[in-house]
Amino acid sequence: MRVVIDATALGSGQGGDDSMVRGLLEGLAEVATAEDCFPLIVRTDAELPAAVADHPGFPRHPVRRLPGLAHFTVGLPRDLASLDPVPDLVCAVNHGPVRSPAPVALFVQDLSFHHHPEHYPRATRWRLRSVVPHQARAARMVLTISEFSRQDLIDSYGIDPDRIRVVPDDVPLAPPFDDVLGGAGRAWLAELGVAGRFVLCLGNLHPRKNVARLIEAFARVVRTEPDLADVQLVIAGGRWWGGGEEEAAALAPEGSVRFLGRVSEDHKEQLLHLADALAYVSLFEGFGLPPLEAMARGTIVVASGTTAVAETAGDGARLVNPLDVSSIAAGLTDVLTDHELRARLRVAGAARASSSSTASTGRSARLAFADAIGLSRGSRASATR
Repeated sequence: MRVVIDATALGSGQGGDDSMVRGLLEGLAEVATAEDCFPLIVRTDAELPAAVADHPGFPRHPVRRLPGLAHFTVGLPRDLASLDPVPDLVCAVNHGPVRSPAPVALFVQDLSFHHHPEHYPRATRWRLRSVVPHQARAARMVLTISEFSRQDLIDSYGIDPDRIRVVPDDVPLAPPFDDVLGGAGRAWLAELGVAGRFVLCLGNLHPRKNVARLIEAFARVVRTEPDLADVQLVIAGGRWWGGGEEEAAALAPEGSVRFLGRVSEDHKEQLLHLADALAYVSLFEGFGLPPLEAMARGTIVVASGTTAVAETAGDGARLVNPLDVSSIAAGLTDVLTDHELRARLRVAGAARASSSSTASTGRSARLAFADAIGLSRGSRASATR
């Protein structure tokens, strides 16, 4: 098969899209056959995953990505038209090209913009709610990252279930982590004012991530639980839009909440390993990768018991109601004080994380591509009869 992949999300700073595309490419590299070719349309300055950087089955086509919809209306159609030979399929993320030499498999990770439009700026809300439904219904195949999102696409857009495939996010094995790396991480955190135990919140700052409510719950815990008074909340992630997190932090004990901004992959590893717990209380997710990343490293997780997070985290996390500050506070208190619960979650979390793998992501994607190509060829054959 020859499938062109719009991989311009790599290096974009768009956390979920970047991670998803990176995992998709790593998975495909693990399962690709000698007959497979996956040409990549990438930013000129993008750093490719090591698994595909020198892989002959992943030729690169560097482009200067145009901003916003211009990429899908002008840039991507132009780039696709220049490819020779014509691919069997084009895999696009969020939006497809307005013109394509081949059928499109469209990746739609979640419909948070459909259910919570208030969490998006007006222009972004209009674009997503206007374009995605039309293109999802027109695509040869729709790819998504969880059973929750698959059912949501069926219920919300009326898409034929036979045209939707689940390609779960890749949860790679955790790299080695030893005392030297741990010591370096502790020294780095100390420079930032994090001196001891901490709860980690990992992900871009966005209204649906529910960080302000998490901060309120955390502040309640450290004020009312004497044994937890020294615990800090560390928030790692760049801002997309919205606000309110800093205002919430101002009501917490001084110095108890630390904002690190976007962090490197090395620092992310240190945070995931050294945290006493990860808190992920998002209001709406199509998958929820950080909880599984934490579980793979033996870190205890408090997570939303709603949308796809409940499906992803399952019995490997202490699930809470993300709309209820008291529920979040109780979950934080439990995972920080109940040693039997921590031991149980550590075992269950490791099992949950191990059920996802790079290879399973690659196999799911390759099968979905093959099905889409088969549907395309079947349609062309029918049209010639």
